[in-house]
Amino acid sequence: AGILLRDTPVPRLLEPVGTLWINAIRMPVLPLIVTMLIASIAGSRDTRQVGTLGARTLGVMLALLSLFALIMTPLASFLLGDLTFDPASTASLREAARFDPALLQAVSLREWLLGLVPNNPIRAAADGALLPLVVFSLAYGMALSRVPDALRETHVRFCQGVADAMTMIIRWVVIVAPLGVFALSLSVGAHLGAAAAGAIIIYLLACVICLTIAIALLYGITARAGGVPLRVLAPALLPAQTIAFTSRSSLAALPVLLTDARAKLGLPESVAGFVLPLCASIFKLNSPITWPLGAVLVSQLYGVEFGGTSLVVFAIGSVILSLTVPGIPSGGFFVQAPLYLAVGLPPEGLGILIAVDFIPDLFKTLLNLTSYASTALLVSRAERARTGALPRAA
Repeated sequence: AGILLRDTPVPRLLEPVGTLWINAIRMPVLPLIVTMLIASIAGSRDTRQVGTLGARTLGVMLALLSLFALIMTPLASFLLGDLTFDPASTASLREAARFDPALLQAVSLREWLLGLVPNNPIRAAADGALLPLVVFSLAYGMALSRVPDALRETHVRFCQGVADAMTMIIRWVVIVAPLGVFALSLSVGAHLGAAAAGAIIIYLLACVICLTIAIALLYGITARAGGVPLRVLAPALLPAQTIAFTSRSSLAALPVLLTDARAKLGLPESVAGFVLPLCASIFKLNSPITWPLGAVLVSQLYGVEFGGTSLVVFAIGSVILSLTVPGIPSGGFFVQAPLYLAVGLPPEGLGILIAVDFIPDLFKTLLNLTSYASTALLVSRAERARTGALPRAA
């Protein structure tokens, strides 16, 4: 409908409805994440279990990132390595994507590390800085587990109450999901009709194909190693995936994922409340898939040799730097500049990728959200194998 109506004022008129709905569903995200993390950590009273969960979660993240980098980087070179553009198309793309390269100045490692510990958690919350809030919540939960039981239990009950209240708000917002999703879908369709044109369509198709393959592989890995049949997994993830796809924000879909992971996938509170927010903070599985595709495209547009060692360096860098990507639409482009410089690619090429990122970002967000659930299920299965039973809910 959005494609058919893209030349009418209907998508523009309904776009605020979709935006209001997304704002409403994102509104409880930060308080939900903070209170769930604190309740999960302090409620367990076993700091070793928290450390084990954290280490295991990070291990699963790195394993999945490395696996998909190993599979998808050669595929990117195969799909786009022989791509050619006529000079007129190249010039028009560069002209259409003019931007200030200073906007893509990456945060240095020192600045990123310093930013992990917020000097003002309230300001971090106001700025929507999720990762510093997660660090604060982890520290607060660990400290709370060491205070006297009476005080600890009061705090845990309060945090659990806030989390339950935020979940109730989410349920109210989800009631009007059909209207919100319809309004967003019209906007998506309108953009789709304009974006899928010209020489860049091959890159867009390559991104969609690779991301779709990755989602299918992730389903297979989760069903086999996570012990959840596809007939259970797919329907359970569909509501959150719909929100992620239409909003281009995995954070917007996180509250629904938290609810459905516990209710439909049987994840215990101690796993869902800890692993899913942590994944949303630092885990971007799309990075080792779409970053090499974009780099190959830029190399073809600018006539830069890109292969062999450069491709390997880029793949390794995509795994490491993906942990620093902000959870915003097209956020991955803002940390790729050092990689481009390292392999001799012009950072200005990122402007072209940003200009055509609308369609790929839909599927990137879908993959990332699915990977959060997969990671939580894999961690939960590993915990069950280690202890003989799933961790008890807080």
